[in-house]
Amino acid sequence: MKNLNWHFLQIMLIVFFALSCSDDEVIKEEENPLNFIQIEELTGTYKVTDYLIYKTTENPVKDESKIGNFWQIEEKNISIDCSQKASFSYSNNVITSNGVRYRINKENDKLIVTFISGSKTEIYLEPTTEACPDEGEEKEEEKPITGNVELDKLYGYAEGTTGGQGATEANTHHFDNGKKFTEWLKLREKNKSEEPAIVWLSGTFTKEDGRDSSSPWFDIKRTNNISIYGTNSFKMENVGFFLNGANNIIIRNIYIKMPKADNGADGISMQASSKVWIDHCTFESMNQTSDYEDGSCDITHATKQVTVSWNHFIKTQKTALVGHSNSATADAVITATFHHNYFDKSSSRHPRVRFGKVHVYNNFYNGVTTYGVGSAYEAKVLVEYNNFDAVHLPTDICTFPAKKSGSSWVSNLTGSKAGYLYERDNTFTNKPSNSSDPYPFVNTEYIAYNGEKLNTPLIFNDFKPEYEYILDDSEKINEIVPSGAGVGKLPNFETAPIDVNNGNITGGNEGGGENPTPDPDPEEGKELGGGWYALNIGDADGTNSISTDKKAITMTGKGKFESGKQEFSYVYREITGDFEITVSLDDYTTASSSNQSEAGLLFTPDITTTGNDFMHALSGKGGNAFNYSHRISVANSSKGGLDTPTTSGGKTYLKLRRVGNNYYSSYSLDGGITYGKESTKTFTIELPNKLYVGLVVNSGSTSQTATAIFSDLKINGIAYLFGD
Repeated sequence: MKNLNWHFLQIMLIVFFALSCSDDEVIKEEENPLNFIQIEELTGTYKVTDYLIYKTTENPVKDESKIGNFWQIEEKNISIDCSQKASFSYSNNVITSNGVRYRINKENDKLIVTFISGSKTEIYLEPTTEACPDEGEEKEEEKPITGNVELDKLYGYAEGTTGGQGATEANTHHFDNGKKFTEWLKLREKNKSEEPAIVWLSGTFTKEDGRDSSSPWFDIKRTNNISIYGTNSFKMENVGFFLNGANNIIIRNIYIKMPKADNGADGISMQASSKVWIDHCTFESMNQTSDYEDGSCDITHATKQVTVSWNHFIKTQKTALVGHSNSATADAVITATFHHNYFDKSSSRHPRVRFGKVHVYNNFYNGVTTYGVGSAYEAKVLVEYNNFDAVHLPTDICTFPAKKSGSSWVSNLTGSKAGYLYERDNTFTNKPSNSSDPYPFVNTEYIAYNGEKLNTPLIFNDFKPEYEYILDDSEKINEIVPSGAGVGKLPNFETAPIDVNNGNITGGNEGGGENPTPDPDPEEGKELGGGWYALNIGDADGTNSISTDKKAITMTGKGKFESGKQEFSYVYREITGDFEITVSLDDYTTASSSNQSEAGLLFTPDITTTGNDFMHALSGKGGNAFNYSHRISVANSSKGGLDTPTTSGGKTYLKLRRVGNNYYSSYSLDGGITYGKESTKTFTIELPNKLYVGLVVNSGSTSQTATAIFSDLKINGIAYLFGD
């Protein structure tokens, strides 16, 4: 292997163009022979000195876990991050290896290497005399320190968070009046106060104490440096916290009886915030009905440096969402640690991660009912030294191997891009008979439904957190965590150290100020009753009116239904397995004759996506004609006319069927007696068992609104009402 003669060489790799890049963004060979670089000039061993990921064209995210990795370039082989050497061909400054084309340019002492597979990345390399281990030699995986984790100490990504430390006597308060607590928070926001403050809470706060009747939460907005402590007997009932633009916040020993999902209310919601420690809180579900509650402790909208520790989640439904939608690439900056939490017969999202980097260790999963940890959309989740007891699906991922061909397992997570999950040294007991296979799911190499793989599989260092930590033996977690998690387990929280002063606020809650609405988890919409939900996809501006007998619904909506972008009003419910849905289209009033205007039936596996990721099947009326529409894979979408029925003379009915991975669409003009020949297609992705199925309407215009009236809806021959 030849060494380079210059003193320092930096290689900048521009990597991973997103799938949304246009098709003409391809690697081109060098056209100027004067710029040709001989392969001998490239050979050597290099160490990564910087690694920058561009989710957008600006503001790169540094991946510290990649720094220090080795690259080897030989005359005929290349090894990235000490992976197995792969052969390559070289022509006109382009290396081609494993189907990937790397273009190389030279500027002074720098090499610029460009290839396409995901997001844009810049990697800086310097020559080194160090070397990868010899082939066949195993690299010893670094093990964390096991010992005695302190109950009252901050660990993880939120290290350095101090909250109200150093607060003066004038900035130390004790509230037993929720309305006055709201007023104090409003004043602090208005004054943009950064003075350290310590707040003690006692008594019981309720929904009526929050921002207003439609916003059951306490706003912690555009303010910093606060510690909020609850006494052991303090309760928050049907009300939560909403952090937005808040930094250096500590919330400890708070008992939250989960609010109903009014206007997207969560137990604790964090958006655009940083350095937050949520510790020794209890989150209790008040109603185990699906979708009654939203998130217990959600981390979204580019919030970072968060630790969630020693909390008790009792039968919660949607425990912890990290990253709020499949399109929120800004959430790549999210960093969060979950440790020593007690997930006690809770349902899902422990946590459920998109884009961010999350460390999950020393948690106790006691009979969680849906899944444990979920990773999707380029998230990197390290799951280690946890204890899973009677959990049939301890981990979940949205692509392979959870959705491999022929598998009886289908992921609970929707989306066309994989999340990555590294698992080690967890304890699994009382494994149910219906457990996943493999058990647990991991993913360090697959990037899509179809089995497409990364050029180089991820390794532990790609998931390793940038902090030192100590952990407990996973076999003891089932004893350690229940005895220490939740409210009432910390010393000196029995009572507040100061008398009640209610922040010296006079008067009650007068309202005013901003009335922000936290983004509801986009996987849910507004509840209509009877299992139906309403959601506007894009700027649809839809409204819905249900008839008094609940047998009909009038829907309005605007926007266009295009292959690359979809806007529509959607009323839907979840349906599991194969089904047939029919509905009478009583009226459709639209100014457009285009098939970008739609009223009909639609199903989709994922209501959080649009554009080329929006997988769907539709049977409807578009303008003046009846048609089908589908996207059966990222690269395969189509629209067309449906066959005309042979008889007519009655009401118009639409029909949509799902059988496995196939869908069938048709319509009737004689009151649902005779349907035209079905249009059918097979999805090339594996559809999940559960789909979102319902009614759509839009106008084919971004400025005009269309109206549709539907009635007599049946699923598998059974009539359904719109409402309770």
